[in-house]
Amino acid sequence: LRCHSGLAPTKMKLKQRNDPNAVFQRTSTGPFFGAGADIRVSDNANIGASSYTRVGGSYECPAGQTGKLFLTGDEHFQASEVEVFSVQKTEE
Repeated sequence: LRCHSGLAPTKMKLKQRNDPNAVFQRTSTGPFFGAGADIRVSDNANIGASSYTRVGGSYECPAGQTGKLFLTGDEHFQASEVEVFSVQKTEE
């Protein structure tokens, strides 16, 4: 896994805490991240290039980067594999 821009793994912060559009999906597609789909992973993302990045709607784009280009070098991309992680605070 590598970022087209050469960035190390980067945590992109939400612009608004508890944004209801931070992560969601529809039955006919893969996951969406952010309002306006900052990152959209299409169904069958390994075929064609209908997945895309437009970081900046709900998530902050890393400093000095362009929301459509920094992850893959192009707005649209094809993914051979996608992993999604959820970080949750545990109660003590």
